[in-house]
Amino acid sequence: MHRSLRNRVAATVIAGAALALTAGPVAAVTPSTESWTNHVEIGFIDCDGFTVVGTWDIHHKLTTFYGADGVPIRDIEQIDFSGRLTNAVTGASVPDGGARSFFDTLAPDGSFLTTYSVQVRKSAYVHTAGRLDFQSGDFHGVDGFAPANIAALCEALGG
Repeated sequence: MHRSLRNRVAATVIAGAALALTAGPVAAVTPSTESWTNHVEIGFIDCDGFTVVGTWDIHHKLTTFYGADGVPIRDIEQIDFSGRLTNAVTGASVPDGGARSFFDTLAPDGSFLTTYSVQVRKSAYVHTAGRLDFQSGDFHGVDGFAPANIAALCEALGG
């Protein structure tokens, strides 16, 4: 019985060593992560008689993945934003926020080969949820920027 156990252990060790010797190099480059926050205030849309200004705090997290040679091959940028949409004349405002993630594949020179994003906007008026393919321009989901949504936002802020 001892001989059978020794044979199995030896076979396992030999098989493991053979597998280790035949396996290619492992991509041992650890992904890098950067995070930052910025504040943005820009004109969002024009309503009849006033401009809607968007003001947000935007939190970014960028994770870059590398090939075995250390060259970036893809990245994921996660963005969370919270703020307000404000009538620039009266100061009336509504909350606005959401999240968006970008998924990029990268060429060796760092340029973008493909990009798509998924997004959720939690505004009561311009709520959006979906996926945008930057190569084709196709959007699948709920587009909160339809004329009826914009009209409702303008009415809410104009009154």
